[in-house]
Amino acid sequence: MPTFVLDEVSRAGNIGLSGASGSGILINRDLEIRDTSEVKKKIDLGKYVVEDIVNPTKLVVVDQFPNAGDEVPLGTPVSLVFMAKDSIKVADIAELSEGMTAKYGNDNVKIVTDDIQANDEVKKVLDDKKKYNDMNATEKDAVKKFAEEKGIVAAGASEEKIGLIHKDLLFIHSI
Repeated sequence: MPTFVLDEVSRAGNIGLSGASGSGILINRDLEIRDTSEVKKKIDLGKYVVEDIVNPTKLVVVDQFPNAGDEVPLGTPVSLVFMAKDSIKVADIAELSEGMTAKYGNDNVKIVTDDIQANDEVKKVLDDKKKYNDMNATEKDAVKKFAEEKGIVAAGASEEKIGLIHKDLLFIHSI
């Protein structure tokens, strides 16, 4: 697996990375690579990649040094560790409710996000980013209906359980 070091993030949002071989890559944060043939032509990936390129739908920063909020002198390099969102397993997310781990434990978060995207009502509720207690009855009902239909909770589950499921769904939807 190739390792890249973050060189810079420009004001425009471009990300500069340098590889172990000294070659550099500039990624525009809005760039969406659909056909990897152009990348393969411009970058000698043979040194790094044995398998074909997989284009993640979203990269998530899972660690960084220095830590967020640490005061550092201007020009201090920041090391970021990225992970493809689609490769994160639900079972690896700490503190999820029992219903979520029972239903999606061996799946990656893409399965959960695909289920959310396929349900307009629950997607809208999660897009609003409200806490469960701040939601109205219609919004709470949408989450309850979704959780019951997907088998995350049994019909008639307590409002407390639905609130925990909402918290889990909101977290997964936001990463």
